Amino acid sequence: MRNLSIFIFCVLLTACGGGGGSKSEPVNPQPVGQNKAPEVTISGDTETSALTAIRLSTSISDPENEAVTINWTSSLSGVNFMESSDTGVLVQFPAVTTDQEVTLTLEVTDSANNKVKKTFTVMVKATDSQVDIDLQNNYEFFSGDSINITAKFSSNEEITDIAWQTDELELSNMKVTTQESNNSGSSTLTFTAPTLTSQYSYTLNFVVTTDHDEYRKPFELTFLPKSDEGLTVNLDASYELNEQDYLLIEPKIQSSERIVSYQWRWLDTSLGELTNAQNKTVTIKANEVSDDASAILMLDVEAQSGEKKSVQTEVKVKNVVQIGKLSLSVNRVYAAPGQEVVVSVDTDSAEDIQSFEWIVSSELITDKTETATSLKMIIPEQTSLVANTLVTYKVTFKDGREFSKNATFDMLSKSSVSSVLKVIEPETTPQLYKNEELIFTAQIQDNASILDNISLDVSDVTYADLEIAELTYLGDAIQIKLKASEIKLAANMMLRIVMQAGTVSTIEYVDVKLNRSHLKLFTGSRKTYLSGSDYYVFGYAQDYYGQENHDLTWSTTSSDLEVEVVDSTVAKVTNNSTSTYPKVVLNAVDKDGQNISEDGYSNMTSVINKTGEKYNCYFRVDEVLCRDSNNFLFNVGEITVPIKQGIARGNYFCLLNNQGEVSCFGSVYEKVTRVPEMGLVSDIVAVSKEDACAKLISGAWSCWGENESHFNDLLKDKANVDTIVSTEKSVCLVNNGYIECYDLNNNLIYKDQNAFIETIEVSRLLKRLCYRTTEQSLNTCPTEIE
Repeated sequence: MRNLSIFIFCVLLTACGGGGGSKSEPVNPQPVGQNKAPEVTISGDTETSALTAIRLSTSISDPENEAVTINWTSSLSGVNFMESSDTGVLVQFPAVTTDQEVTLTLEVTDSANNKVKKTFTVMVKATDSQVDIDLQNNYEFFSGDSINITAKFSSNEEITDIAWQTDELELSNMKVTTQESNNSGSSTLTFTAPTLTSQYSYTLNFVVTTDHDEYRKPFELTFLPKSDEGLTVNLDASYELNEQDYLLIEPKIQSSERIVSYQWRWLDTSLGELTNAQNKTVTIKANEVSDDASAILMLDVEAQSGEKKSVQTEVKVKNVVQIGKLSLSVNRVYAAPGQEVVVSVDTDSAEDIQSFEWIVSSELITDKTETATSLKMIIPEQTSLVANTLVTYKVTFKDGREFSKNATFDMLSKSSVSSVLKVIEPETTPQLYKNEELIFTAQIQDNASILDNISLDVSDVTYADLEIAELTYLGDAIQIKLKASEIKLAANMMLRIVMQAGTVSTIEYVDVKLNRSHLKLFTGSRKTYLSGSDYYVFGYAQDYYGQENHDLTWSTTSSDLEVEVVDSTVAKVTNNSTSTYPKVVLNAVDKDGQNISEDGYSNMTSVINKTGEKYNCYFRVDEVLCRDSNNFLFNVGEITVPIKQGIARGNYFCLLNNQGEVSCFGSVYEKVTRVPEMGLVSDIVAVSKEDACAKLISGAWSCWGENESHFNDLLKDKANVDTIVSTEKSVCLVNNGYIECYDLNNNLIYKDQNAFIETIEVSRLLKRLCYRTTEQSLNTCPTEIE
């Protein structure tokens, strides 16, 4: 599941009154007997992400019941106040590069000009990390080891410092080696692990500081005690149990390194079923035997270095003369704290029992009810993740014969319960619309069969008024039915699923997308151009009801941008701006008469650097510097029209100028250098080492090169392809706003239709395709795309 620490933190702060909130300040204190100022309270979320909106609730009362006027202001510029009324306001926050505490001020004035100010503090979290850090979350070492930990990093901002924060742990022989160039590189921390006699864990931080912010990556170090004798494994010489009985065996193991595998096995003859045969401890359920029998049980252990040890022991199974039938059964294999475990005696001679004794291997179990034919136990809380528990039943019959039977089960800790109970979210995020019933299913995971109850908790839902919120348990899945009479904010709603096992409650979350309108607008993924370039924008409307004809219009609030409509979805933007991120707005009206708008951003830069197998190129508005592997500068001739984009791959490079003309360069034998006639172009893409594609201002695509038919076939039936990004083995399209990827045979291998794409590229640090949607703050880098 996704990380919910911020959400939980927010809830705690709201409940406790910390981390934000409001305070009142009368502007003009009133003498006793005069007209009094209004009274104001504000409530709502005290933490949110940049580029999101929150709804604040207000309560305004005037002692004289006079009419009042309200005015909202903010300590942060760019904050918009919408749908303001006496009962609340919708607050839209702008982008921020660092977390900021924003003070919102509400000034209320009555008809006697009495004023009161109320402030409310909101922590606005930066959402778009400009630094990628590749570092594991957990490391495990033995005490005294020589350790090397390497972190890779890449930044879109200027890096000013790289540091490993190890204050929590005193490290000997510590050394840091950092290599950095063009704001990317790696850093290695070398040290000698401390000598410890017990296992300890520490949390450290890797920190990248840029000229804009500080980025941290925490990681956990665990140190294990080391044995000087290497790997040693010991078992008792022999073990004995009755037929059809249970026996738990735990070896004594010492090692100077981590154990990677255990394997229990019978050497020749099997005398019973081995439960947990690949765990450290094993349980034997003995076969029925006609005479006493013995066999050799083997344990194979392998350490991380590859060192292996095998030990053996003799297992003796005794033939038991039964009085009729006598066996034990347990109602649970695993049990959570608070659950009841019942061990039942199955016998047809219960009336002949003279005495009995129940023995439980765990001293923690004290709540027990014992009878001659059953043992009932309430499982306590304990710290071991899984505690193997052996129950022995000793019985004496009236004729003097004595028998013993064993049974086993596993006690789980609280953390183990939380780890085995999971809700697996649907592959596609469910979409909830006003007055439309939503029904979807989600798989549940309960590998230990401990789930007692599962329920839906919507008590904290604030962004929608739910008139139906039902959960139906289906055994291996749940079905959720929702219906909202009102949706207050377009956002992701996290549904709380409460899973109960014994006295342990664990919370899982399922995301549901709240939609204020049935109409969604896509303004295209972010493209990069050279500063001052004119560019084209392509709009797309997706309607829940399938309506296809929408009147789309483009606009801008910038006086340095001119928007010229080409057709119903395409507009040309004449750029006289120096802005790094020029913005235009796509507008439409949905079937309910709501005005729907979506911002579209482009990236402007003074230089574009692209590197292929042969050429390393720097593109500027009026200059092209492309050098081959022999450092020879390729002469592209005089630049008479400003350059807008540049690409390089394989043995070629191409330019797109501000008049929509494409030219490609390289060896005369490269087919990709022969650009076909195709009309005015808005964007160019290097799709392979031998092929390039261009998006025309009509929205159509044209590809050329050695494999042009392959790419043109892939694109021909797709009317709304925004951009193309390719790797060595796959091609990914942003089609109708969503990502879909194909292998070299044009077979679909990946798609994500949860949200529209905002950015998509091949990460130079991870060497993998990554993308971010309009509803994400972090990149997704699918392993399916090679």
